[in-house]
Amino acid sequence: MDARARRSRDKLSAAVLELAERDGIEAVSMVSIAQAAGVNRSTVYEHAASPLELLRMVLRDELDAIRDRHLTPGAHPDTRTAVRHTTLDVLRHADAHAAIYSRALGSAESTALHGMLSAHFRQSVLTLFQSGAITPPDIPGLDTCFRDVAAARFVADGTVGAIDAWLATPAPRDLAAFAALYVVLLPTWWPLSATQVLEQIAADGQ
Repeated sequence: MDARARRSRDKLSAAVLELAERDGIEAVSMVSIAQAAGVNRSTVYEHAASPLELLRMVLRDELDAIRDRHLTPGAHPDTRTAVRHTTLDVLRHADAHAAIYSRALGSAESTALHGMLSAHFRQSVLTLFQSGAITPPDIPGLDTCFRDVAAARFVADGTVGAIDAWLATPAPRDLAAFAALYVVLLPTWWPLSATQVLEQIAADGQ
């Protein structure tokens, strides 16, 4: 993406997030995005075919940046640290966009955003499996490829459901309390410690 396209994408990203938070993405049009971003409508269509597609793209870009920052080999000294930082940043991302996620996850747009979140989380889990950073328990007679896919789907879809429930609670939401619950809901082989998560939240100041 060249510099001009990058500037347009940044303007469109800010516009669609603001409009979706204020009005709900179902009420947002390509015209309103163009007006809020200060660009031509044709520019909006160069980036996405619909407001929902643009919103999904913007949110996915933020999630991808979190994954790249923490799950890139060498980003952290060990898997536990990488998973801990990834988890907390994802929860902060969801809370920061709670008005969008809580509205969309309970509406006709829920399929698109639920699918985007689940696919992102599933790919993150599979990346950890494929790198050997995490290995689910072996089950005699069960194909390991199927095991990995099923485990990734279980963790990913469960995470989306838990976040959906959390965002339905009133603000301000307690990150530490939800993170502690989330850890105990995960499989015992998942490398996340409630104690370390709470210590990290305290160290981060939230």
